[in-house]
Amino acid sequence: MAVTKLTIFHYNDLHSKFDQWPKLVSFLEERRTDDTLYFDLGDHADRTHPATEVTRGKLNVRLLERLQPTAVTIGNNEGITFPHDWLADLYEEATFPILLGNVYEADGSRPDWVEETLVLERDGLKIGLFGVTAPYEELYPELGWQIESPYEATKRALERLAQCDVIIALSHLGFFGDERLADMYPDIDVILGAHTHHVLDEGVTTNGVLIAQAGKYGKYVGEVTLTLDESGVVSKEARLHELSQQSDSPDTLALLDTEGADAERLLDITIAETEGYASDWFGHSPLSELLVEGMVEWCAADVGIIPSGVVLDGLAPGKVTLNMLHRICPHPINPCVLTLDGKTLERFLHDVNEETFTNMHVRGLGFRGTVLGEPSLYQIEQRDGQYYVMGEKLEPNRTYRVATVDMLTFGPLLPYLADQPKRYFMPELLRDVLRETIVARHEVIRKG
Repeated sequence: MAVTKLTIFHYNDLHSKFDQWPKLVSFLEERRTDDTLYFDLGDHADRTHPATEVTRGKLNVRLLERLQPTAVTIGNNEGITFPHDWLADLYEEATFPILLGNVYEADGSRPDWVEETLVLERDGLKIGLFGVTAPYEELYPELGWQIESPYEATKRALERLAQCDVIIALSHLGFFGDERLADMYPDIDVILGAHTHHVLDEGVTTNGVLIAQAGKYGKYVGEVTLTLDESGVVSKEARLHELSQQSDSPDTLALLDTEGADAERLLDITIAETEGYASDWFGHSPLSELLVEGMVEWCAADVGIIPSGVVLDGLAPGKVTLNMLHRICPHPINPCVLTLDGKTLERFLHDVNEETFTNMHVRGLGFRGTVLGEPSLYQIEQRDGQYYVMGEKLEPNRTYRVATVDMLTFGPLLPYLADQPKRYFMPELLRDVLRETIVARHEVIRKG
């Protein structure tokens, strides 16, 4: 066959940052042709945005539907911050393929909204596609899903796609997971990546596999060009297009304005009236203290430890609305209970009080704040250099149930907590606990 060029556009990790979306739409509308491939690599939806929250992600799918991607895969925000029924219904009106090989229903069946592989034909070429997402093994089962190793799912997909001229992986594994995928499976031509928000200006080639990733929030669109002849793929090129100077799509701007106003209206629901709760990341913070107390009750724990930075602002005296709680506690973070011996609990308390921890600026792990801040504690106090738990001196060999936030247990912040026995409470987010705690406390006050 003659020399053929295949053009692919991709982006990842929009996280419902819709301010960039009209530029991204405009760019793709200008550049796409009938032969161009276009992919979304997951985390398009993020519950930190009110319009994503109130539509259960359906707004994100409507935005994608208008652009008709060649295919998409899901990220961890769709997979483990959405309740099971939200994700099961998310794509019910989508006419584009969702490629996902390593997530199953609890009974082991494949969800009816996904395809494991897809084969496209362009100018006589067979283009094989498959998708995999990050395997949060402790979290997916809590939401009623089974999760499989993405590397096993890839092996199976490649067997099905063995006769294709080009194989493209849609991956939400993160750059280092993509490198492992490339090392294991050099038959893949291109891995379009996501999750770790890497800005790969010209891509990275590992074991002959081109890995491309386009940052986050729609700041970039990636473009991959493959050149093929009768022997197969003879060259691979990747580049990024920075969109800051791109014009906006007027229709998309108008749609987002309408959806944003509708979301604000739907969340303008008063749940309680209070005397107000101050918030302070580096001092006495009544609102985060209320949250940690509520988490201990919610999780039936003994004690609670949370970084006060998860509460972004306080509540003024008067009405409390759902909008307010969404604004001051936007994180897709779940409550968690750790089962710790006294020695590990003491280490935990020491570490979260360290200045390097309290001043840490965190990006990712579900955290949507600025700094972690000092810890807010419940049923724990320090006197004369000793920790007291539930009124008694902390005992190194005693076991304690500690309510905390899931982000501290994933490994990057406090690695030793990742191996401790734990239970995640899902799909409830921190703001759900805060809402229920405020309602319960102020019902009691009104009745009293």
